[in-house]
Amino acid sequence: MPEEMKKRIAHAVLVVGSSELFVSDSEPNQPLEHGSEVNICLTLKDVSEAECIYDALRLEGAVLVPLQPIYFSPAYSMVTDRFGVTFQIFTERN
Repeated sequence: MPEEMKKRIAHAVLVVGSSELFVSDSEPNQPLEHGSEVNICLTLKDVSEAECIYDALRLEGAVLVPLQPIYFSPAYSMVTDRFGVTFQIFTERN
């Protein structure tokens, strides 16, 4: 881990009732714009559910990372919705 990241939160989980909120700091030189202060990660069980949420969020929004298989997920995406909130869509492996 680079020295500038050692005092930052890379990955933490807050349990709220039966839900989990994953939190982390932004990258050291990543500019923050209005609406980018929060990045919500939705963890889903199957790809079809991920596709449905992806399609809904990208309407009038902006796709940052298209929904696609990636080394840690069978369907992963990043989308900023029409209100400026960024979502990560993460699908669990079976």
